[in-house]
Amino acid sequence: MEKRVLLVDDEASLRRSLTLGLMQRGYQTEPCQNGMHALKMLELFKRKGIPLDYVILDIKLPDIDGVKLLKVIKFKYPELPVIVISGYGNESIIDEVKHEKADAYLNKPFNIDELTKTFVDLPKAKVANKTAKAVDTIAKREVQTVSAYAMIKLDDKTDPMEVYKNLYNMENVLYCDATKGDYDIILLLQDANVEAINKLVKSKIMKTTGVKDITFIPVAQPVIEDNDNEILSSVDKILGNDKVDSEEINGGKLKRTASSYVLLDVEKEKINTIYPALHFNDNVVYCDYTQGKHDVILLLGGTSFQEIHKVINEHIKPLDGVLKIKECPIIKIFEV
Repeated sequence: MEKRVLLVDDEASLRRSLTLGLMQRGYQTEPCQNGMHALKMLELFKRKGIPLDYVILDIKLPDIDGVKLLKVIKFKYPELPVIVISGYGNESIIDEVKHEKADAYLNKPFNIDELTKTFVDLPKAKVANKTAKAVDTIAKREVQTVSAYAMIKLDDKTDPMEVYKNLYNMENVLYCDATKGDYDIILLLQDANVEAINKLVKSKIMKTTGVKDITFIPVAQPVIEDNDNEILSSVDKILGNDKVDSEEINGGKLKRTASSYVLLDVEKEKINTIYPALHFNDNVVYCDYTQGKHDVILLLGGTSFQEIHKVINEHIKPLDGVLKIKECPIIKIFEV
């Protein structure tokens, strides 16, 4: 029986050459151009009972960091051998992938013989009948709640600190942030349903002294395949708090001191590709698909607002289907 390989690399020419070379040596190859495609194929193999022998995983992918994808694969399919490949290899990367239980590592460029020799040295595994139980045993959230944003403009004559304190302590307010830009305060609200949140907005928030205008934006499920939603949800659970308030810089911790809300208008028919790309970005603390004035609301974190601007210009603006971007930097009101 032919051995089956999942190949994950964003370079089309490499995918073609490796697929051809592996085919000539008796390996059936399923090429994937990004991390989301790879996760979808793994789920498909599992559901259809198709055995898989190896994963070849590039460390640099357009939508998700390869090390994080390795962590997800090893959590869900611990017996599936993963060979990590990279053209940017150094001791730090090699140590990191070993820590995340990669079964082998190859520096680019390499030839087919080197790759297949690596296969021979690794144990076999079948995704179809040796999948992890871990994802199924992760505690599910029993409490069903919905969320919505209240984007607030204040009266010019009011004391913003006083309004902020009143809203901050209000029931059902999950986050309360003072911002610059189109809005003065952004609230994230939570309750049993949208109607209950809307009632809160009209009965309490709108009547708060100093509040001039409110744009109400409910959070919704993105219009993407159910399987995609399940994959994104499972990735969130596995990675847990990987998106923390600090990041490793030269062996130390550098605090993420800046945050901004980023409001996007997008082409709805392209949300299938836009939403996962945003979701997997390391600077995106959370990503909400919304109904109303804006289509997607992001919270971006960084070591500085310059870093956040760079992320917007280099990783969000170029996404096909992003039409309009508005940034609302968060003000640390108690430091003003």
